[in-house]
Amino acid sequence: MSVSRTFQNLPPHKQQRVLDEALSEFARQGYARASLNTLVRRLGIAKGSIFQYFRDKAGLFRTVFHFAVERVIHHLRGVRQATQGQDPFARLHQSLVAGLELIERDPRLFELYLRIMFEGDIPFRAELLGTVLNFGRDYILDILREGVADGHLDPELDLEVAAFVVEAVLERFLVARAVEHMDLGLGVHGVPRARAEERAARVVELLRRGLGCLT
Repeated sequence: MSVSRTFQNLPPHKQQRVLDEALSEFARQGYARASLNTLVRRLGIAKGSIFQYFRDKAGLFRTVFHFAVERVIHHLRGVRQATQGQDPFARLHQSLVAGLELIERDPRLFELYLRIMFEGDIPFRAELLGTVLNFGRDYILDILREGVADGHLDPELDLEVAAFVVEAVLERFLVARAVEHMDLGLGVHGVPRARAEERAARVVELLRRGLGCLT
């Protein structure tokens, strides 16, 4: 286990502060360049405390990753619940808009994901990417399954393939929003969010047509 009982016994607000500052450091610097000295200076604690709380730097990073992922999952589950019963493509559009909101509200969350995606020195990188991608696939699968059950989608639709395609498109859209050289003419990086949401609607409309929406 990455987290010690010493850390678990801290008051929740102190746990939150440690993880929030560590999230900032890892998102800004990446894993290899992140400085525990910088982190403890910001926190005003002894460096040894970090090793009392977490086994090592890798353990801290793993804990911060799950801390960040829980924020994203909580936000998206709220969207899924709030859009229950709607057309599946309206739900996908709202999910994409929720991603845009998260990038704007707390860019560190997506910056950390991009570090894991593009930097090869991340410990247990495959495991962490798998956590994110599996959640994304399952989230979309649930929406598509409900779309079939509600009569919006063809019951013969290959849901696994459809979820793979949709997840890849939505993730790529958000990467383009966050990283200029990944935009490649999509027109979502650096534009007002209203414009990015318009482009999101066009992307989802293409998915609607390609997946053969029945309604």
